[in-house]
Amino acid sequence: MKVSISWLKRYVDIEEDPKTLADDLTMFGLNVEGIEDHRPDFTGVVFGKVIECGRHPGADKLSVCKVDAGGKEMLNIVCGAPNVRAGLNVAVAVNDAVLPGNFKIKKTKLRGEISEGMICSETELGIGSDPGGIIELDFEMEPGADLRERLGTDDVILDIEVTPNRPDQLSHFGIAREIAALYKRKLREPDFFPLETDDSFLVKVEDHLDCPRYSAVCVDNVNIADSPGWLQDLLVSAGIKPVNNIVDITNFVLMEMGHPLHAFDRDRIIGDTINVRRARHGEKLETLDEVERKLDNDILVIADDEMPIAVAGVMGGRESEIRTNTKRVILESAVFDPGAVRRSSHSLKMDTEASYRFEREADIGITVRALERACYLIEETGAGEPGRMITDRIEKKDSIEDIRIALRVRQVNRLMGTHLGSGELVELLERLGLFSELSGKDLIVSVPSFRRDVKAEVDLIEEVARVYGYENIGREEERSSTIFSRVSSLDRLREELSSFLCARGYAEVIDSSFMDPEDPETFEWRKDDVRSSPVRLLNPLSVSQSVLRTSLLPGMLRTIARNASVEQEGIRIFEMGKVFLPVGSGDGLPEEKQHLTACFARKNRPVQWIDKQREYDFLDMKGELETIFEWVGIDSSVTMERDKADEPDYTFNWLYKNELVGICGMIPRRVSNRYGISAPVYYFTVLAEAIHSLGVDEPAYSGLIQYPSVKRDLCVVASDRVRFSDIRNVVKKRAKHLEYIRLFDYYRGDNLGKGQRSYAFRLSFRSPDGTLEDKAVDKVIGRVLDGLRTELQVSLRME
Repeated sequence: MKVSISWLKRYVDIEEDPKTLADDLTMFGLNVEGIEDHRPDFTGVVFGKVIECGRHPGADKLSVCKVDAGGKEMLNIVCGAPNVRAGLNVAVAVNDAVLPGNFKIKKTKLRGEISEGMICSETELGIGSDPGGIIELDFEMEPGADLRERLGTDDVILDIEVTPNRPDQLSHFGIAREIAALYKRKLREPDFFPLETDDSFLVKVEDHLDCPRYSAVCVDNVNIADSPGWLQDLLVSAGIKPVNNIVDITNFVLMEMGHPLHAFDRDRIIGDTINVRRARHGEKLETLDEVERKLDNDILVIADDEMPIAVAGVMGGRESEIRTNTKRVILESAVFDPGAVRRSSHSLKMDTEASYRFEREADIGITVRALERACYLIEETGAGEPGRMITDRIEKKDSIEDIRIALRVRQVNRLMGTHLGSGELVELLERLGLFSELSGKDLIVSVPSFRRDVKAEVDLIEEVARVYGYENIGREEERSSTIFSRVSSLDRLREELSSFLCARGYAEVIDSSFMDPEDPETFEWRKDDVRSSPVRLLNPLSVSQSVLRTSLLPGMLRTIARNASVEQEGIRIFEMGKVFLPVGSGDGLPEEKQHLTACFARKNRPVQWIDKQREYDFLDMKGELETIFEWVGIDSSVTMERDKADEPDYTFNWLYKNELVGICGMIPRRVSNRYGISAPVYYFTVLAEAIHSLGVDEPAYSGLIQYPSVKRDLCVVASDRVRFSDIRNVVKKRAKHLEYIRLFDYYRGDNLGKGQRSYAFRLSFRSPDGTLEDKAVDKVIGRVLDGLRTELQVSLRME
């Protein structure tokens, strides 16, 4: 929303410079995205009259002029313009004036003649491109009057980001209301033409859900002409091209009050009835942009007794537009359902200033007021004679009444951490047009229709905080205190997991929370898999992002594909984000789960130059996941089992105390090929919330041990049903002072017997109390072997 500061000053006094105003508005909740300074880049230029003009005695192409610039004496100015002459009204840069480019005017001598200023051209003032001569002013002013405002717009435009829930800020008066509240200044309302309700003109609304209110007034003896200069200038400052006085006034009211109006040529409307209805099958309408539109039953239209004359809330029809011979006008001011306008706008691919506002829910209480403002301007500018009677169709009278919300003073102070009294709250809210009355110790606040975003007590508290000033909260020195807060253990676990992976060389990616509805089919997820039925969005940005993601993998594969296409090697990425899993039939809100998913793709980058480059494999993925579980502190009890339901593909579930804490596997090649990835992709997913819910103790750290370690190598024979992780867990449970266990050999062969295998591993022991003796270590080894024998039927290999 672009607003003119000059326009805003019609309703509220603004003393601050544009930069300060922009900063203050941003802190007040109106984000100012840019400042456009349209003010002329000169000072000290005044209106002057050339009284005498003669040839310079020392130069044929120069003239010596006597100029009245409002001083006690005439200025003697040397001028080289060919069009300078006596009697001319000119722009004079007097002594100490500053022109564009920081060019300063000083009293000087030119060819022996004193020159006490400069008679300026358009180029010299930076307001035009004609360098051939000085400006010949065609208006009269007092000599010496400042020309800065007359020769330029002398305006600054603020580009303000307006959030969808604040359509009341989509107008100059709405922004002025905020400025008045910000600086505690009086808000001046514009003038209005009083209207009375009458049913002289028939309006029929087919469905009041589509059009809750429709107001209209007739204007007779219309005189179509150009708008006054001031009105055209203000429209141009808002980026609107002037058309004619009637159309310009409707646009002016739109930008001033934020409510769209439309003007119909009364003599081109067939019959005496305005019909608000859905378009009939096969109907067409040529809109004001001279495009013929095919309409369907989803398009809401304004129609006369025979055919549509406008797309409701979007654009009028060309047949009923205001023309030079228009004599009678019907002004429309209505409220249309945001969904209906949005469907029409999207279906017809038409985005207008009107549709932009109606899609954000227009103010139902302002329709008549907007017509009264338009009628005042029509009468004031001589554009026509407004009728005194107005047709106003409204389905629910109570829809325009103020909403009353109870506000507890204690609750305000509890949430804000302040000590405000009821009187202070009344004053703060009144600055925003929210008037209150006392009810015991609390307040009953009346919320007008233009503040549709205020629906509950907490909304009022937010408004109090905004006007009170976020920067002022906590500055009451006599009541100040320091409150320490603690980050939740789940949030800390998420942050630490992310930091842990970044430290191991992963790159973190952040993808959209949406995914393509075809992703479940691409991944071949089973119909009974909860991931195959994502929740659909009601208003998606695009078809490819029309459902909530049920897995992080689709987005990560697209990231890998983009990087693989530019020959990026050693892709190790992860994302920590939410997935949205449908609950029950999928009609309600989804269940949100926090997942950490990492992917490996393409060839591993060697750590040393002597190492050979190789592709990532399953063991890389498994090792990384085991490292995470070890870091978290659950490695001794976690087990890996193949997900049999996922056959013939390889997916493994990681369980801790029979609870699923992780998933790993390889993306099937047929799936990765569909994303344009030729290399194998391995992945793992850590269920952070599941780990946190198990109550795992935080890792404990100790200082470095200064005593040497003692190492023992063992080789054991086990059944092929026994995994090394089982052996490792038994060893960790029975071995005191164990520093690490590391597998260095694995063997299976006929000499071991059918169904047998051997593991050779190294154990390292280290004590913080001193160097371990061999006898102590031998006892530990004995306990380890006893445990392996009794729990896993594992024996020491003797050959």
